[in-house]
Amino acid sequence: MSGTKKILILLFLSVFLCLPHFADETKDSDEQKKEKKSVIHPHEEVVVTATMTRRMVKDCSASVSVVNADDIQAIPASNALNLLENFPGIYVRRTGYFGRADIDIRGIGQRGRRIAVLVDGRPEKMGLFGCTVTHTFPLDNVERIEVVRGASSVLYGSEALGGVVNIMTHMPEEKFETDFTASYGSFDTRQFNFRHGGNLGKLSYFFTLDRRSSNGHRENAGYEGNALTGKVEYQWTEKMNMSLQMKYFDGRKYEAGPLDHPLTDFWNDYERGAVDFSFQRQGEKDEVLLKLYRNFGHHQFSDGWHSRDYVDGGVVRYTSRRIANNELTLGADFRLLGGKSYNFPRGSWEKNEQAVFFRDQYVLWEKWILSGGVRLHRDSLYGLEVAPHWGLVYQLNDSTSLRGTINKGFRSPQLNEIFMFPAANKNLEPERVWNFEVGFSEQLAPWLNLDGAYYYMKGSNLIEMSQNPSPPPFYQFMNTGEFVFQGGEFSLQAKIAPNISGLLFYTYLDPGNKTKGRPGHKLDFSFRLREKSFYASLQAQYVTDYYAGDFATRALPSYFRLNSRLSYKLSSHLEVFLEMNNLFNQKYNIYVSIPGVASGVYPMPQRNLNLGIKIKQ
Repeated sequence: MSGTKKILILLFLSVFLCLPHFADETKDSDEQKKEKKSVIHPHEEVVVTATMTRRMVKDCSASVSVVNADDIQAIPASNALNLLENFPGIYVRRTGYFGRADIDIRGIGQRGRRIAVLVDGRPEKMGLFGCTVTHTFPLDNVERIEVVRGASSVLYGSEALGGVVNIMTHMPEEKFETDFTASYGSFDTRQFNFRHGGNLGKLSYFFTLDRRSSNGHRENAGYEGNALTGKVEYQWTEKMNMSLQMKYFDGRKYEAGPLDHPLTDFWNDYERGAVDFSFQRQGEKDEVLLKLYRNFGHHQFSDGWHSRDYVDGGVVRYTSRRIANNELTLGADFRLLGGKSYNFPRGSWEKNEQAVFFRDQYVLWEKWILSGGVRLHRDSLYGLEVAPHWGLVYQLNDSTSLRGTINKGFRSPQLNEIFMFPAANKNLEPERVWNFEVGFSEQLAPWLNLDGAYYYMKGSNLIEMSQNPSPPPFYQFMNTGEFVFQGGEFSLQAKIAPNISGLLFYTYLDPGNKTKGRPGHKLDFSFRLREKSFYASLQAQYVTDYYAGDFATRALPSYFRLNSRLSYKLSSHLEVFLEMNNLFNQKYNIYVSIPGVASGVYPMPQRNLNLGIKIKQ
């Protein structure tokens, strides 16, 4: 038995041997049952993705963004990942209003291959290519989204090279919740969504049905997608719960192609599904989580591609707070990735990954938060990878905090890069990046907060298709050497009045010579007004220093885009809304990287409207 397997078995046994001890704990007092508070920041928003446990935003050494319920109401978006395009450090590469919404965090993304995309902590990956099919995430069940900007492989392993996106789903608080939303808009766009859930004490459930279709803003740019989600949760005891969650998506997206290479009748059929089971026990001093999951897909494209894929995995995690001012998390996870191609290249492929990790955090003198951790990650194809983490938060005073972190991120070579095509290369090594970051948060006034961060990322072994010095083949996947990205992000958030708020985000990125599709400057502004039954929002974005080629070649025009959403409650059961995108009717382009002939510059939709109603129980 290998050393890694022994470590995994010992860790699993240690967690479950602790369970009988948990059962002997006395019941929490009423005060203990309330939301746990941070030692330093008792009133800040709570997040879980940055550390895998509940943590106040200002207690995180990483830079974190949160999309909350107000953001979801304010931002016109066709799927969950489009909600992120106005946040700092994030750029969304789209071919239109519907379809793919590929996320770059600090210039790193590659269609979700270098970003860990999660749903309630479950990784969402395509087994053969390691990518994320981004338009299979409708808005139907989204409660909030947490984004960690910067390498996070110590907790989330391969793919968390540039950061983490965790989509967190809704569970009802009322005994029964039911609503139906329907809308119609430009380009013959039709959207229908039905949601129903209940909270019956120990048992809660939530189910959604979603259908969206559009002719698209260009010829041969249509879209049709159907989604079903469901989640059932059982509160076994006050501290112990289990949940079962599923998702199924079926859709077809036509791609009209880039401006310099238009495509005709080019389409992709995607079926994506997932199911996961979770067991969690939360005590005052200890937490245990066990999650098992399966992702699966069936893809057919007009160019002849036909495949099925799967990812089977699980994670077990134990967190202890038994030492004063200290939190220790131990965990292990595994994945089995595979699939089959029915056309060229015909065959089936598989690989597996296992890892153990720990992260420790200590609060010193109620001023300092020190954290450190490491992941030992084994891939069946290339062996062992080590990913460490160090973090520091310093509370200067009640309104000012400073933070810093050093993380290593990595991405394992995927099956398509190692085996599947003539360009495959069995000698590939993992992509690696070191992320060095400092940041601050300043409460300028009770209603005004400023946050900023500067980062420096040094990467190596970037996997790209390059000319083979010893053909054949003439082109091959290769580790192409080092790269350096650096930049800064600033956020100004204002609660001007109880019913008025504003957000201002600035993003600066210097990607060195790798400028293709990575804007150098992005400015985002949001204004929101809530007045009794009326709600209005504006979302503005300005992008400049933008290129369709590396080495700052093929400059793309700077652009300004303004979107708005208005809604009015006619009664407690009926709401009407109007979404307006690109109000100034600007012509602008986005560079999108898609395998094959579809990569290039895509024109975005000009002014378009969407009018709808929402009926609530």
